[in-house]
Amino acid sequence: MVKNFRKLSGILLILLSLCVSCSSLLKREDYIPTKKEWSNGNPKSALDHFPSGEKGSLITVLEKAIIGLFTQEKDFSRLQDLAEENKSRLRFSASRELRSFFYSETPEGYYASEAEVIFLHILLGFYHAKKEQYEEALVEARYASNLLNGEWSAEGQFDDPNLRILLASLWIACGEWQEAKIDLRAALKLSPKSSWLRQYAFSDQSPKNIFLIFGGPGPEPFMDPETNLNFVRGLRKLGFKFTGERSELSWSDLDGNQDKLYLSPSTQNWYQRHLDRDNSIHEIIDDSKYFQLVTVSTTKQASILAGKVTGSILVGSVIVALGAGVAYLGVQANSAEIGGAGVIIAISGMKLAAEMIDRAIQTSKKEFAEDLDVSPNYRFVRFLPEYLWFGSSRSNLRFPKILDKRSGKQILQITSFGKIPVTIGFYPDTKED
Repeated sequence: MVKNFRKLSGILLILLSLCVSCSSLLKREDYIPTKKEWSNGNPKSALDHFPSGEKGSLITVLEKAIIGLFTQEKDFSRLQDLAEENKSRLRFSASRELRSFFYSETPEGYYASEAEVIFLHILLGFYHAKKEQYEEALVEARYASNLLNGEWSAEGQFDDPNLRILLASLWIACGEWQEAKIDLRAALKLSPKSSWLRQYAFSDQSPKNIFLIFGGPGPEPFMDPETNLNFVRGLRKLGFKFTGERSELSWSDLDGNQDKLYLSPSTQNWYQRHLDRDNSIHEIIDDSKYFQLVTVSTTKQASILAGKVTGSILVGSVIVALGAGVAYLGVQANSAEIGGAGVIIAISGMKLAAEMIDRAIQTSKKEFAEDLDVSPNYRFVRFLPEYLWFGSSRSNLRFPKILDKRSGKQILQITSFGKIPVTIGFYPDTKED
């Protein structure tokens, strides 16, 4: 008896810890203050307002490291630990949709996508390069390169022009121009419309300086239902809203050198792949849970709607009865005015009942959609760029600065670093700018 009780107590403790863990997961509303500051181009304030939940998780460590890059944050030990943990947890799998893919398995139950994993190692490489730890930076560059070029699945391999541009920038910071050209050629192949890449991909001479600007505050998910063969998966369809304006930027320095910066493609592919990969991993489990949510919500709304409709009919019936009574009194008194008033009251009762029923239906539709909207709770790494600007100089620069060509606004940038100087900046590039 005691043994069974202890066993039951252990199970209850595990379930309780899981519930606590789930309840502490961050939601979209938790990020509102940080996202507001980030969208206003205030990374330090964004970091100060960062939500307290999920400390040490892959998502929050990577998010803080992204923001911290632009606050001249010097301690990146947690990011370094995370990168090592990620290497040991990296898994390779297969699915009907993607055939093959890799993902990082985390203790908090999050499956990091390929773009997030690769970006993590490139970002860590930048942190090392800033401290002139070039051997360590090269280790991260090679690891990211292996993930992008992996032959483990040619059919399901994930590749992306923005990740290639980011990786090329890291190679350049480490003084490895030939390696950078390989990734710039790959970026050109993936995005042939970005013809500006050609001048870099086939140049024998490395630039003296390069510019890499993160554009946009990062997208947010929204509910985007669609009809398909799987009703439940159709309801769960999400989309991502991008708000960056893709403005024209240029650079200049104290010696009068100047040139424009080139825009990369959108990172939308990162998020579509994230959705596909997430659906693939959680397909059976999540669909089962979501179907239960649909059933519960449908039952709840049907019950509420039935009550509202019944109430509306009762209200309308009372008014109609009142109108009929008034009309009857008018007939008894031979008064056309009273009889007419009774008819008007009765008609008003029917109209009011119809309006109340219509409002009840619309409210139920709205509440049903809100019940099934999973976008506020969708887990992904925020603050990643929506696109990039890339540029270079053929001569050494003195105190370069980056400007929005339309507004003349100077863009936030950190001190140049690297064997070939790299200037990294961030521009939210929204209408509020």
